[in-house]
Amino acid sequence: MGEGTAGDAGDFRVVHLNDANRNTEAGFCNNFIVTSKYTVASFLPKFLFESFRKLSNLYFLIICILQCIPEISNTSGQPSTLPPLLFIITVDGVFAVLEDHKRHQADNVANASPTLVLDRETRKFKEVSWADVVVGDIVKVVNRGLVPADMLVLAVSEVSAQNPCGICYVETKSLDGETNMKVRSAMECTLASMGSVDNLVAMKGVIRCEHPNNAINSFQGVLELEGKDKASIPYESIILRGCIIRNTDWVHGLVFNTGKDTKIMMSNSAPPSKMSSMDRSINQYTVVLLAILIIFSAVGATGAVTWKSNHSSVWYLELGVSDNSAFVDWLIMLFYYLLLMYQFVPISLAVSMSMVKYIQAQFIQWDITIYHPDTDTPTLVRSMSLNEELGQISYIFSDKTGTLTCNVMEFRKCSIGGVSYGNGTTEIGLAALRRAGKSLPDITVQSKGPKVPYVNFDGPELFTDMKGNSGSVQQGRIDAFFTHLAVCHTVIPERHEGSNEVTLSASSPDEQALVAGAGYFGYEFVNRSPGVAHVNVHGTVQKYEMLDVLEFNSTRKRMSTIIRHPNGRIFLYSKGADVIIYGLLKKDGEDESTSSHLQEITRRHIDQYAEDGLRTLTIAVREIEPSYYAKWASRFHEAQNNLAEIDKRKKDLPNAVDECMNEIESDLELLGATAIEDKLQAGVPDTIANLACAGIKIWVLTGDKEETAINIGFACQLVTNDMKLFIINGKNAPTPEILESTLRDEIGARCADVSVYLASPPSTRGELRELALVIDGETLMFALRGSCRSLLAEFSQYCKAVIACRVSPAQKAEMVALIKEYVPGVRTLAIGDGANDVSMIQEAHVGVGISGQEGMQAVNSSDYAIAQFRFLQRLLLVHGRWNYRRMAQLVLYIFYKNILFTAAQYWFTLLCGFSGQKFYLESGTQLYNIALTAIPIVAASILDQDVNDEVAMTFPKLYFTGPRDEDINPKSFSLWVVGAIVESLIITFVTLHGMENAGFHGASPTMWLEGYVVFTLVVSIANAKLFIFQNSFYFFNYFLYAGSVGGWLLVALVCSHVTILSDLTWEQMLEQAFGQASFWLIWLFVPVAALSYAHLLNGIRSTLFPEYWHLAKEVIKFNLDRKFLQWNDNSNASVAVPARLPHSKAPRKSGSVIPTNGRPSQHRTTLQKAYHGFAFSKDGYAGATETRLLMSRGSVTRGEV
Repeated sequence: MGEGTAGDAGDFRVVHLNDANRNTEAGFCNNFIVTSKYTVASFLPKFLFESFRKLSNLYFLIICILQCIPEISNTSGQPSTLPPLLFIITVDGVFAVLEDHKRHQADNVANASPTLVLDRETRKFKEVSWADVVVGDIVKVVNRGLVPADMLVLAVSEVSAQNPCGICYVETKSLDGETNMKVRSAMECTLASMGSVDNLVAMKGVIRCEHPNNAINSFQGVLELEGKDKASIPYESIILRGCIIRNTDWVHGLVFNTGKDTKIMMSNSAPPSKMSSMDRSINQYTVVLLAILIIFSAVGATGAVTWKSNHSSVWYLELGVSDNSAFVDWLIMLFYYLLLMYQFVPISLAVSMSMVKYIQAQFIQWDITIYHPDTDTPTLVRSMSLNEELGQISYIFSDKTGTLTCNVMEFRKCSIGGVSYGNGTTEIGLAALRRAGKSLPDITVQSKGPKVPYVNFDGPELFTDMKGNSGSVQQGRIDAFFTHLAVCHTVIPERHEGSNEVTLSASSPDEQALVAGAGYFGYEFVNRSPGVAHVNVHGTVQKYEMLDVLEFNSTRKRMSTIIRHPNGRIFLYSKGADVIIYGLLKKDGEDESTSSHLQEITRRHIDQYAEDGLRTLTIAVREIEPSYYAKWASRFHEAQNNLAEIDKRKKDLPNAVDECMNEIESDLELLGATAIEDKLQAGVPDTIANLACAGIKIWVLTGDKEETAINIGFACQLVTNDMKLFIINGKNAPTPEILESTLRDEIGARCADVSVYLASPPSTRGELRELALVIDGETLMFALRGSCRSLLAEFSQYCKAVIACRVSPAQKAEMVALIKEYVPGVRTLAIGDGANDVSMIQEAHVGVGISGQEGMQAVNSSDYAIAQFRFLQRLLLVHGRWNYRRMAQLVLYIFYKNILFTAAQYWFTLLCGFSGQKFYLESGTQLYNIALTAIPIVAASILDQDVNDEVAMTFPKLYFTGPRDEDINPKSFSLWVVGAIVESLIITFVTLHGMENAGFHGASPTMWLEGYVVFTLVVSIANAKLFIFQNSFYFFNYFLYAGSVGGWLLVALVCSHVTILSDLTWEQMLEQAFGQASFWLIWLFVPVAALSYAHLLNGIRSTLFPEYWHLAKEVIKFNLDRKFLQWNDNSNASVAVPARLPHSKAPRKSGSVIPTNGRPSQHRTTLQKAYHGFAFSKDGYAGATETRLLMSRGSVTRGEV
């Protein structure tokens, strides 16, 4: 136990039953929750602290302070930078408030939610808000109601008050993201009595339990009731805050954790802070600019001190004699120059990026083409700071179930007694036939009977055989098969109030499909009462007594139930993975059903179903003698009540419970197998093909078996016939040594292939065959460790696609981390829909959650949320690419215009004896970034399109620019910086020479007039430069550019006549400038001279050295043949040799991995003992608590379970 909190005593938290005063004295926290980032009281200090943690804001705050020091200030001691800094911080604050407002709204809704709490005085349940619930309260939660706090289940509504079982079902998707229901049960010592309000009020005692913690899957505590023995509290008697009660009229619960102490609140951790690659580049470039600024300032300060020393005799300049040393004078001038040129680092960059990203996010969310009308789900942007990162993705890591597939299970086919029933071929099966070169059958995918949820079966032969068409033996097998499906499960039929609609509530979506399939064929599971399953068999309701449930877990990979039929016979029904069930079958005998022939036929059917991408379960049965069962049940129940054996089982040690289960689950008779389809989502193959064409490598990480994963890879075009398929699994690489040797051999062989390819003449070269890797979770256990780790990373870079099967959630995250660690400059994206994808989503640079059947935890942990996998294509190829190019232009342009602005001032002051003299109007200086050059770039960064969305989707290779950093990189940054410096030199020197005799009567002009002309040119050229590089225009863009330049003229006009805004030196300045012919000539000539090179280079590039997007635009515009778009992609990942990782060029050893040409037969022999599509998921507590339904039977003596 950890340290205690309020209300704790020693190593335990103590909660008193029906003693509010003692619970109040204990100081437990209330149930009011706050998930918002700020409160009214904390906003200002917290926000300011976070704001000035940003380097740019801190930099400008320091500038404000330095401007207040008279000795170095060039603003008369006034912090002139403070107004724009306050404006920027205010804008950031507004965005912070808008983002946090949603959290406040969610908090208010949660805190005000109603629930029922027992009033001990009136002995009635009264409605209170969640925020008013306190520790020790007894709450009543009704069906489909939310649980307001962590509580101990005391009692539930019962079908039979004389025979209570205490069972209820809960949804836990707010905790673990899963929508499948979990079974929970009331405490043994309270379930029979605490349904009564009088008994609840009279209850006395304490709960001693663990301190509040975030372990949502465990609980330790005891219940001590007066007059009763101390009872240990099992986890299945705990329901946590946020769960939903299902299939139960009401539940009485005792609250032991509230508010911030609840497990869900303690589990809430902020997602990892992610910074886009561009943001990291900006920080690097900012440091470079600071270095340049310091160098320029040091040169100016050195020149000032030197010039003053050399001109000390020039008395009329009134330089004076300094009492400071030369170093102090140099230091003062250094800071003076820093304040003169501080805008070398752009003050407007951060706020401009925030505004642009916010509006970009709105456009993504408003995009109707990535809105899913069936579920009313738009795309959601949760981390707008990563908008441009969407345009730079080079690796996608995808879950399969619910992401590539629909996660809606449908009963498709079955094998019974060696006969396969069910017609039609899945999309995955068709892909398998195509790559095998076989003819494609007619597609029949819809059942011809009435449509039933979770069933899509077409096969009239089964209905005729049910009537005895193939003989009574087969008819009996079919009856046993569907009886098995109808009773061997933990499904609860849930009837909706006010309608006849029935929902099959299950802890496994596979079980939903199996029970629905049984009902489709006339074996309808109707209801469950204590210890009895009611099945309507062709119109007659039969009662099957449930004697025991042997629950599913990941080690057993099977579930069994022991049933007493209406005729009194006892049967054990078992279902699970074929590799497990086949090992439990009765050995060959006279009975045909146990023969190896039947087993071989059924296995062949299972293989065929797996090739279709179907999920399979093997079905078996055993009849048990009543006398044997009585003896076995006595031993089994004794073992279940033995705490030592239970502890061994939790630690995966040999134990009596498992021994009893294994004993009775033997000598089974094979009935057949089921095949359930989890369909591919619409548009998945095209999406994957286009993303691959865009140069993105796609890895599928799934818990499915190897063969199913491979077939789905082919069906969704992740793997093609042209690829060379390598399979590495626990059979051909069972040890780290063999795996390491295998990887080194294959890397060496691939390097040799690449060398031969590159050495051959281009005219005869052809194409190097692409690779695809399939690896299983067993191999990954040591492949992600030690020396194998770097080898796996290197070999994977040669592969166009990777499929990892049988992987755990932790391994998914480790695969992402592997690529992030070993591939320089990579940007990864992870996409999934379940709680088991959260770690992968958070590990990737960009996490995308899919709103699907497995709850919202993946969405809540993601940066972006979409409703369908196919929407990822537009999110990346259109919005991602647009936003990357726009943000690159915004960053480079803002750097450019600030350097242009400050460098022009710098050159002037060097010509004035390095004096640091300003010649810009201060009002213009402060408005330059936030008004005079801000609006056009913001508009361009939101709306500019080098190609429209149709072109971006039609030509996926346009996406290559992002992953390659072609738009913003050290080269492009340097070009814009050099361009700004060159243009500033042209502006300053042409102006000074052109205006040389523009003063009154031919005299030299004042420096303020020269400053006005230079500033006018800076504003004009900065806007004109952006105009040249902008790709698409709307009518208002022209007004924005004209308004920016016109805005400066308006400011100059006002300052020329309102001297309080300037001083007398600016009086009539606009009239003086406009009255000089040289001004108009300079205003016309200098922008042309300064920008002509940029326009000329743009024309040469698009004409003689066009980029791919230039060609794509022309092909679309002029309706040209697409052969003009033959583009040499020199970045072929299959050809590129990773230079960072060590590799061996040893000769390849045969048999180290299994290369295939896309023909399943080539790897069939290595897969015969794999789990054939088995993906049966069950709640770990379902079986144990289900057994509570059996407690009232008189035929078998039951102990506590």
